[in-house]
Amino acid sequence: MSVQVSARPKRRAAGGGEKAPMTPETTSPPPRTRALFLLLILGAALGFAGMVAFLIFLPHEAAGGWLAGFVFCSSATIGSVFALMIHALTGGRWLSAFSDIFAAAAAATPVLGLLFIPVLVFLPHFYPWAANTHPPPEDVRSLYLNAPFFVGRSVGALCFWSFLGILLPRLEGGRRVLAGAIGLTIHAFIIGLIGVDWILSLQPEFWSSSFGATLAFTQFAAALAWVAVVSPRERDAMAIGDIGGLLLATLLGLLYLNFIAFLVTWYGNIPDRVFWFSFRERWPWMLIVWLTFVFGFVVPIFLLFLKRIRSSRLGIRLVGSVTLAGIALYYAYLILAPFGALSLGAGALATIAMGCLLGALTLAPRWRPRLNE
Repeated sequence: MSVQVSARPKRRAAGGGEKAPMTPETTSPPPRTRALFLLLILGAALGFAGMVAFLIFLPHEAAGGWLAGFVFCSSATIGSVFALMIHALTGGRWLSAFSDIFAAAAAATPVLGLLFIPVLVFLPHFYPWAANTHPPPEDVRSLYLNAPFFVGRSVGALCFWSFLGILLPRLEGGRRVLAGAIGLTIHAFIIGLIGVDWILSLQPEFWSSSFGATLAFTQFAAALAWVAVVSPRERDAMAIGDIGGLLLATLLGLLYLNFIAFLVTWYGNIPDRVFWFSFRERWPWMLIVWLTFVFGFVVPIFLLFLKRIRSSRLGIRLVGSVTLAGIALYYAYLILAPFGALSLGAGALATIAMGCLLGALTLAPRWRPRLNE
């Protein structure tokens, strides 16, 4: 097998090593990678088959599960795009050492558009305001929360993230900085809209001005946790510690945002918002929120405070896995309560199906982009 050598000279990395230009891999993947790819494809097929069965017998619960699975699985990809935008302005070892993983996850963002098609096509089955069973005030409906505007915002946001996820790894120098700055400005605006559209509009009476920031922190934490789980062992040990430190700071910020939102709403006794928490006081949602607190915050934050865990390859992989489980429970608490307890099963199947599909695309691709630095 012949290997083509580019005439373009190699660039020397800041650490003195050589970094190949962003080209498709020309060598075949190792057997372990091929086996993992096939296992992920099999998991995706079984998950989608299970969702079909749910759709036949419990369509309402299947709709909630699909939405929860989509929001969770999209977090690592959208969070990776967010990470690329931040790194375009700040630089740093924390992303450069894992650029292929971040860039591969970001490049999978167009697949989210395909996975979101069922929501757009069957919108009344997902959102009560679209089915006219729980319509919002007329001015809100006419100016914002209506089907055409919802579809336009969602498609526009997914196109924006897909464009940046593909473009940013291919830019260099000032053009990359400019794209990152413009992208962050737009992202800060649309993430608030998408948080309201995809999650809060399930119960449109409830609204939170901080939820956009909460969603952005959650997506960024998911991207960092994903990198912590899947990064190869031979990566820079100091960079692994950077990922652990950044994940710790992100989880602390996310905990603060959630606590303040709860404190202001619950103890402020705001009637048109307290109902959202009261609605989730029933079984099994109180158990879900406590599991979210333990696995999404207490355990990973405690472990990340320990330097030997934060800088350990095995330790950071454990923390990443626990964090992803906590984030999945967090989205289940936010999204699935209006769909009933049985939607938890549909959410688990949808998460397996979409997660395995996106994992197959990002872990064993034929095209592994790296940042042009």
